[in-house]
Amino acid sequence: MKFQPNKFKSVIFDMDGVITSEYIYWDTAALTVYELLLDYRFYGRTEIDREGCLKSFKELRRVIFDSDKTIRAVKALGVNTNWDLAYMTFCVSRYIDPELSRLDESHFASVRMFIENIEAKAPEVYGLVGELAANACGRPKEEFERTYGELWKKLQFCFQRWFKDDGLCMHETPLVPLDKTRETLEYLRDSGLKLGIGTGRLRDEIMYPLKAWDLLKYFDENMIVTYDEVSAAEKNLRLTTSIAKPHPYVFLKAALGLDYPDKKIVGSAYARSAARAAAVVGDAPSDFLAARVAEMPFVGVLTGIDKAAAEAYFKTNKADYIFDDITGFLPEK
Repeated sequence: MKFQPNKFKSVIFDMDGVITSEYIYWDTAALTVYELLLDYRFYGRTEIDREGCLKSFKELRRVIFDSDKTIRAVKALGVNTNWDLAYMTFCVSRYIDPELSRLDESHFASVRMFIENIEAKAPEVYGLVGELAANACGRPKEEFERTYGELWKKLQFCFQRWFKDDGLCMHETPLVPLDKTRETLEYLRDSGLKLGIGTGRLRDEIMYPLKAWDLLKYFDENMIVTYDEVSAAEKNLRLTTSIAKPHPYVFLKAALGLDYPDKKIVGSAYARSAARAAAVVGDAPSDFLAARVAEMPFVGVLTGIDKAAAEAYFKTNKADYIFDDITGFLPEK
């Protein structure tokens, strides 16, 4: 089915797996897990070789995420962000072997198999794996709590240091050639649609590629919602559960605007008509689930980690549109 711009007022894009390639974030997540598990300054007993890690981060990702099968398993649970990928992997690893002291392929294969057999979905799964890891390590469960625990703070610190300070951000790439990405965004904007972003990444992280690739001009900056807004809303509203995807907060906030009250969004007291007029573009089940909860039309793109699985999922769950990539918005020539 071809997309008809006149049926909508706005289009809200996820970033990773939709506009930006996810590979460098998975590399960064793997380095984060490795550092947290093995470095004495965190939960390990040795000092990791940072220079060596930067030379071999692709191999570290292969081992830690079991040739990316762990990433697929985590995404199948509705887990969306790369911080959560690192959190899940770390917690299950610690639960399986609290004394792990080296990179062990068989261990991380066991981590993947454990995750594949978890029945809980996000966000409930975070509490489950956090408590399992804390108990296995003899630590207070509050320390391993997602969002507010000390582990989460350390995880964010490690991830951001690898990504920004050690320069992995310089390896970020677009999923679609930039000329075609610009053509797509320009077509939608010129069709009278406002364009926004709903992502679990930090604001300054996504601004770098948007500016470097000359894409920011296509988006309404009042409709760019990131982890910064999620974190602020969770703290200001004193929430005890996460509103990261698959909660619809980021997509609703983008569609309604940064000045729209968080309390109304979280309390489901938002303008339903405005939500229904905004199409969400995502590549993962968590994106689809978030859009469905908010009654927002969904455009599934098959540019995530597993095209075949995503296509089957979107078809089974009756996504409104399914495109190979974002250029599916363009009219046929």
